[in-house]
Amino acid sequence: MAGHAFSKIWILPSAFMRHCEIMKLFIDVTRISTRVVGSTPTGIDRVEFAYATEIMENHRDLNPVSVITTPFFSGALRGSVTRDILKRVSAAWKLDLPPSQDKIYQSLKDYLESPIDVHRQRSHRVRGAAPLPRAVRQGFFPVRSLARASARLRRRVNVRAHRPSCYLNSSQTQLEKIERFGWTESAAIPCVFFIHDVIPIDYPEFVSPHSCERHEGRMETVGRLASAVIVNSEYTAQSVEAYLVSHGFPVPQIKVIPLGVTEWFTRKRRLEPPQPATPYFVAVSTIEPRKNFLFLFSVWRKLTEIFGVNTPRLVIVGNRGWENENVLDVLDRSRSLAPFLVEATDLSDSGLASLLRGATALLSPSTVEGYGLPVAEALSLGVPVIASDIAAHREVGRKHATYLDVIDGQGWTGVLRDFVTPDTNRRETALNLTRNYRATTLRDHVSDAVAFTQSAIGAA
Repeated sequence: MAGHAFSKIWILPSAFMRHCEIMKLFIDVTRISTRVVGSTPTGIDRVEFAYATEIMENHRDLNPVSVITTPFFSGALRGSVTRDILKRVSAAWKLDLPPSQDKIYQSLKDYLESPIDVHRQRSHRVRGAAPLPRAVRQGFFPVRSLARASARLRRRVNVRAHRPSCYLNSSQTQLEKIERFGWTESAAIPCVFFIHDVIPIDYPEFVSPHSCERHEGRMETVGRLASAVIVNSEYTAQSVEAYLVSHGFPVPQIKVIPLGVTEWFTRKRRLEPPQPATPYFVAVSTIEPRKNFLFLFSVWRKLTEIFGVNTPRLVIVGNRGWENENVLDVLDRSRSLAPFLVEATDLSDSGLASLLRGATALLSPSTVEGYGLPVAEALSLGVPVIASDIAAHREVGRKHATYLDVIDGQGWTGVLRDFVTPDTNRRETALNLTRNYRATTLRDHVSDAVAFTQSAIGAA
């Protein structure tokens, strides 16, 4: 009996240690490595930054290795280089800047608090310095650290022998070049990919040329290499699974982890919303075809017929994207709408949160979305949301938003009219819808993703 008990003492700890071996996580930082000179970050930019920051700072037990995947090779960065990149990106994006110190936001705030100039010939545009050319921006990357990046990655892969490990790509960057990920196959390292949407494949008419082909390449890499996939919504999960099945790929475990908001959108930070002379609505988006801005402009023309010089302003926050010549023509040349249109870029998080907090409502008339983070941000601040009635918006906004058909011009015009007409109580009703809304934080999202990654590869 004593011998039997003694043997258990040795057997159980050994099994326990094998099950709880510390994982080594190879985390891709390719996208943000070229974002050290600032401009308005996209949603995917923000996600990769959050993953890199949270994992490097709060999940050091995973022994994170920063991987950069270029068109020519894959390599590993030193931890000090990665931390320097994250610090510079944070400064470039003004992530910790309070609204009082954001000069771009203060300029926008002053404009919104001023009377409408009905004689304007062009919409008002607020932005920082013109972005540097891509070649110059990439020049800010510490190129010397790339000299030994490939050898450094090989060493990091070799020292992970007999230890659970995983490669995590949260931005889809370079996934269309499957040969760049051969090192994961050679070392039998499981891969987990965050797929943000399948829009370029399902709706090629809404994206730039070659985007569909590029995204199909990404999905092939997922089909061939993924041990697990993270997505932001059930809608995206269904789209990913449908594509993999239709192309004969095995379907890995797919986990829906909704995106979270940053601290500035949690009602816990001090904001400085405008006190507008005229009500304003906000749309937060890169200016591209699927965001449905031409439709929104047609609604605004109807509002000018109703309200005349008292027409509410429309503030568009986002960079100019692709295939959008007609939208830009309106922004740059429309005299009838010029007094009521405002375009803003390069706002800090605090500036955007302050802008939203003072808005009559957030507008999101998109034809298709993979998620809809601005909806979550606005509702988290207690700001009403009027959104197109599409699956992703319903999933994010749930019962807390107002939904309208994506081409219902009369419906949108009527609701916006009612929101700025005090005796309708329409906005008060919408405000009540926001009261119990709670979004997860981006930090919690990353923690959930890390836990899922560990579980999916059997290292939890």
